[in-house]
Parts: sequence; structure tokens; C-alpha cells
Amino acid sequence: MKINTNEATAQTHSRNYLVPQCPSALVTFPKTAFTLAETLITLAIIGVVAAMTIPSLVQKYQERTRITQLKKVYSVLSNAYNLAILEHGMPDTWGANITTAEKDEEGNIIVTDGSGMPVVAGILAKYMKVGKWCEVGKVCHPYKVVSLDGNTVIYTGTTPATQKSSFYLQDGTYINMGYVTDSIYKKYGDILVYLPVSGNKTLRRGEHAFYFYMTKKGILPSGYRGDPIYPFNPYCSKRQNNYGFGCTAWVLENENFDYLKCDDLDWGVKTKCD
Repeated sequence: MKINTNEATAQTHSRNYLVPQCPSALVTFPKTAFTLAETLITLAIIGVVAAMTIPSLVQKYQERTRITQLKKVYSVLSNAYNLAILEHGMPDTWGANITTAEKDEEGNIIVTDGSGMPVVAGILAKYMKVGKWCEVGKVCHPYKVVSLDGNTVIYTGTTPATQKSSFYLQDGTYINMGYVTDSIYKKYGDILVYLPVSGNKTLRRGEHAFYFYMTKKGILPSGYRGDPIYPFNPYCSKRQNNYGFGCTAWVLENENFDYLKCDDLDWGVKTKCD
């Protein structure tokens, strides 16, 4: 059988294209990669950038969380107060004795009749989701509370409860009720709120602890515009050794804790640090 010369030649060319005839026919490309030194330098730069930015992001996240928590508890307190008034009338008709207080030789205030506090707390608590009541004679809130500048200890965290006027909400918020019919400042009582924390055993007033008033106009946050008791300036300033009582309204309205970073803020003047 004879094979056509042209057909044989075509088959030979086809095999030559499909199968390399020798190693020199392989096509090679230059290989590129990072050196160990380049990799280490890149990782070091990423680490420095992360160390500079992550703490700031964490702080902003924590501040936003506290703002949300404070707004939530303000709504809960306001709703409970309004419902209590609808059912029982104004607080001065709730059958609570007026809280009286005296000062000891060192000038510390001592409550001599606190019987009104548990009455007020018991009525308001009916309209809130209470997780746990504080037991009289036992330490309920173990955290130490200090002033805004951190120099004054307000509460040591080891004092047993003397009245059944404190409780925890189901989300971990701690609430302490006070009742003082005050004709001068026109308020029925005070409410201290400690936001839920984890790990931190020291709370700062104005950062974790906040103050509210019970009034004829409803629950008012301390430090509101025109507050005659604890105005924002100076009671929410780190420039003075004060208790940080006047920060609540600022956080609720301006949604920031910038008074922890600069000391020239005030209502109608400046609401954020530069």
C-alpha cells in the first residue's frame, strides 16, 4: 500500500506541533515573587496602621453603644413615668413620705427618712421589665463609681442596700430611685442610671452613670438647657473636681462624649471638639 507523499508530510507536521521534539522547544516565562524582607516590611506597615486605627474604631463603637443604651433607658423611664401618672396621678399623690436628710459633722448628707424611695420605685417598676430587685442589707451594685475627672469616689461598690429602691432591668441596666419633694427646683425625685458594663469594675459618672429628674413635665435628663440644679457647665466638665451630674442631656441630644476630649463645649456655643 502506497502512502501519498503529501499526506505523510502533513501527518509528520501535525505530530511535530503536538509533541515537542526536544526540551529546548518548551516555552518558559520569568517567575516573580515577594522576597522575605518585602513580606516582613509589608506586615510591619499593616501592623502599625492597625495599631493606630483600631483603638479609635473600638472607642467610637463603645460610645455609640452607650448612646443607644442611654436613649433606650430614657424611653423606658419616660414611658413608665407617664403610665404611672395616668393610673396614680402625680408622684406627690402616691402615698410616699417626703424624704428628709441631714448633714453629719463632716458635711456628708444622711437620709433620715427614706421610706418614700421604695414606694416610688415599686410603682414605676410595674411598668418596666425588671430583671432583679436589690435585697436590703446586701451589696447589689459591685462596681465603684467615680467622678467625671476620676478623682472623687462617689460609691465604693461595697455598700449594702438600705432601701428596696434599686433594681436591674432585664438588659442589665441598674436603676436607683430617690424621692424628695423639692419646691425650689420643682422636682419629685431623682433617678440614677448605671449602664450595663462588662469587665470594667470602675464606672465614671458622665460616661457610664447618668442622672434624671422626675418633674411635672416628665422625666428630664440632667444638664438640659437651663437646668438650675446641675447645668452642663460646670457639672459636665473635667476642668473641675465635680461629680459629672450634668452630662445626660448632652449625650442624648448631641450624641457624643466629646466633653471627655475637650473642655470648651457648651449649649449654643460648641457641640463638638475640633
